[in-house]
Formats: sequence, C-alpha cells, structure tokens
Amino acid sequence: MSTLRNPVLRSWETTLTEHETSVRTARRLVRDQLTSWGWVGDPVDDLVLIASEFVTNAVVHACHGDGEVRLYLQEFDGGCRLEVWDPRSDLPLLERRPGRFNECGRGIELARRLAVDFGVVARCGTGKRVWARVLRTAHSNVPSPES
Repeated sequence: MSTLRNPVLRSWETTLTEHETSVRTARRLVRDQLTSWGWVGDPVDDLVLIASEFVTNAVVHACHGDGEVRLYLQEFDGGCRLEVWDPRSDLPLLERRPGRFNECGRGIELARRLAVDFGVVARCGTGKRVWARVLRTAHSNVPSPES
C-alpha cells in the first residue's frame, strides 16, 4: 500500500460498516491510534479532521449507507499517511467552488490545505483510495488570517 519513499514504521487499519456512526468512530479511532503512537497537537487534529472529511465523503457519495469503508494509517519517519478506501471508483473529486453559505463542498479543499501531500488512486472495479500525508512537526498549508 505504501508509495512513500520513507519506510513505514507502523501501520493500522480498520473497517467501518455502521455508517450512522462511521464519521464519529473514525475521528475517535484516528485520535486514539495517533496518541498511542505518541503523536500530539496540531498534526493529530489535522489528521482527525481529514479522516472526518474523507469518511463523510465515502459514506455519503460512495456507500449510500451500505457497504464498507476502510481506514488506514501509516506512520513513517516524520509523518503519517491517512487513507480512506470506498467501493466506488467512478466518483472523481470535483474541483468546485462552494457557494458562500453552502455547508457542503469544502472538505476536500480543507484536506488539501492541511496535508503536505494529497491524492486519489482509483482502479476500475476495485474502488478508490483517497489519501493525505501530514508531517509530525508543526506544519500547515492553511494561510493565516493576516495573509
């Protein structure tokens, strides 16, 4: 699964099937796992938020309340890659600008800003993996309010 240049130090995965609680469960599990690996602070919060957005998209757009979503973490020297798999490979991540007061359409852009790297791997008939990589040190691509 790893396409990283750095060797994977630790990995973890789980499957989410109860979609009514999948997003909440994903947030808790990611936070718990990263904490058990000794992670603290903003990188944990960033990965929890990214997991929340990716799992929400998988449940809402790919699973429609049925099927499974898989969640993966890979820790490598200096960072962590979070990956969410869903069963549909035919749903591109659309580049769109949400309306000013719309509640939907900001998750992928938010993940792109929080992650140092981001991508999608889709294979016909085998689903897709949406992934993001976050560095362990304080790093953020989100512009400050002053900029």
